[in-house]
Amino acid sequence: MFNISDVADLLGVRRLNEGNSFNVVCPFCGNTEGKMNFRIIKDGKPANTYQCFKCGAHGNMLTLYADLKGIYGADRYKTAYREIKSALEQGGAGDRNYAKSHAKTALQAQEEETASLEVRNTVYHRLLEMLTLSDAHKKKLMERGLTARQIEALWFRSTPVHGTEQLTRRLIKEGYSLAGVPGFYMNGNRNWDMAFYRKNQGILCPAYSITGEIEGFQIRLGEPYEDRKYLWFSSTNRYRGAGSKSPVTFVGNPYDKTVRVTEGILKPAVAYSLSGYSFLGTPGVNQYKGLEEALIRLKSNGLENVLECHDMDKFMDTRCYGDYKPSVCGVCRERKISYGIRTCEAKQRKRDQIRAGCCKLYEICGRLELNCSRRTWDQNEDGTWAGNDKGIDDYWWSCLKERRRQTEHDGMDRIPYYRSNLPSYGEGAA
Repeated sequence: MFNISDVADLLGVRRLNEGNSFNVVCPFCGNTEGKMNFRIIKDGKPANTYQCFKCGAHGNMLTLYADLKGIYGADRYKTAYREIKSALEQGGAGDRNYAKSHAKTALQAQEEETASLEVRNTVYHRLLEMLTLSDAHKKKLMERGLTARQIEALWFRSTPVHGTEQLTRRLIKEGYSLAGVPGFYMNGNRNWDMAFYRKNQGILCPAYSITGEIEGFQIRLGEPYEDRKYLWFSSTNRYRGAGSKSPVTFVGNPYDKTVRVTEGILKPAVAYSLSGYSFLGTPGVNQYKGLEEALIRLKSNGLENVLECHDMDKFMDTRCYGDYKPSVCGVCRERKISYGIRTCEAKQRKRDQIRAGCCKLYEICGRLELNCSRRTWDQNEDGTWAGNDKGIDDYWWSCLKERRRQTEHDGMDRIPYYRSNLPSYGEGAA
């Protein structure tokens, strides 16, 4: 029988330490700071799970193998199990000591150093010119409040469902260098290819630098994958591939004195389009490195104020109502006896995680001598989230739709009477 440690060695994952719980270089986002943890044993029982506290990747040893080997379909875990078992029996992982001593070398041989921002921006822009946005994806973006013109200006595209090797060949023929550009890698035929698969089909969302270059892409999945709605366009752990590095995104005026901070790549783009305010979007609420670097850059441009606009589930009611994630509530044995009485541990962890991220933002702003304050919306009288508009983009879009409904109803602009509930370009608004 094997465990996640054996699978890690088989995949050439670089370890940062040893033990029943050990940290590794994340094979999904490339984080080298020990945010990815592999756990063999928990509470005296086999666990064989992994979780990255930067990009959010999580699962068990079969999930790990299947994802990194590109195994999909209904029998993906059976296939993964057979391949692991066969490889280990044939010595595919090699001697454990040999694997450990050569894991770092193997990983370095596979991956490229990340290309410069200039190179990435050039390649990504040409790639976007070659792609299109499906009518279904355009409709979904418009349902979030974006206009056709805004969608085009922000370069949203649909991920290609086939022909990735041909698209890559066109880029090379036109003179573009793909080495070190996250998302590109050499496939089994030693041809350059792109890391688009069935599991990550969806809307390609650019992450922009302070000066407007495209640093990378996050994909808004058409169908959630293991509770995840977003995945990075990354070729970590692929031959000559490169990790996305999970960049922050900036949309707006880089010389504004105020910037709003929220989660994700798509959300700040929508919020900016609806409000006109400048936004920084973090890859995850607890990812700070890129955020601090961006705030330092903006401060040098004259930034003075930061408004924390993280999702309102930072105020979620943590009691059990069977209304969290189906993957959690569907297997919870305590749900029926806990309904409305006991605390849902999953909700509590989620809320604590968001609040920890908010506190880190305040800490960074304090260190940089920037004013930082919170913006809230959609709350009950007791201060908990009312459960309607989770993100700042959701809230503003609801307000704008209500404004339109009122105007259409009686033919007058009622903004002055509903100012407290509507977004505004004034500094007092959310």
